[in-house]
Amino acid sequence: MIKKQSEVLGILGLGSRSTLFYLEQLNTQFHTLKGDYHTFPSITHTVDFNTINPYLPNQFNTLKPVVKQQITSLFKDNVHSCIVPNITLHETIDQLQFDKPILHPITLSTQHLKAQNISNVIVFGSLYTMSSDYITNQLRSENITVTLPSKSDQITIDNCRKKLYSYSETDIDFEEYKALIEKYSKNNIVLVACTELSLWTIALNNKNIVDMALLQINKAIERTRQ
Repeated sequence: MIKKQSEVLGILGLGSRSTLFYLEQLNTQFHTLKGDYHTFPSITHTVDFNTINPYLPNQFNTLKPVVKQQITSLFKDNVHSCIVPNITLHETIDQLQFDKPILHPITLSTQHLKAQNISNVIVFGSLYTMSSDYITNQLRSENITVTLPSKSDQITIDNCRKKLYSYSETDIDFEEYKALIEKYSKNNIVLVACTELSLWTIALNNKNIVDMALLQINKAIERTRQ
């Protein structure tokens, strides 16, 4: 009997901290699953993030050719699917076509929420994510009601995101963010839609958080078991 070859995941390497978070979580979960010295089968295609980040969130005419080229290049390697460790960039990806699956955080979120019979969420993300219709409209099209934090709390959340990106966060920042999570998750599900904020999700250990990055990671692990 021929043993089925394990799926190899392609990872588009963007901001260093978010990319490392995905790699660490993939390896940690895979090791927990397999034991011994197993590490997650993946290929990382690192991109100069300065060719993308200055044009986020929505300078699509500039973003689309760069993203198309980089993901196409990644798919030329022996990969079966792809993770992009940047939630906002998927608004650009949605306007492109590829011949292999991309583990889409919003698709995975709607599937998870519906499977858990969750019909109301509060979105934490970048200031752009919390003020634009991109995620909100897709969730609402699946009959999931979206509520947002107050304007002042949105600014605090976005400031935490910026500090996490630049490795300049403090314990005070974490405690402020933790207080906001506790405030909004008391009677609701908080949907974390920002890969920088995902760095704190595991430490918070809050059952009322649904994290888009962790859903991507969980899906990648699941695909290795199929």
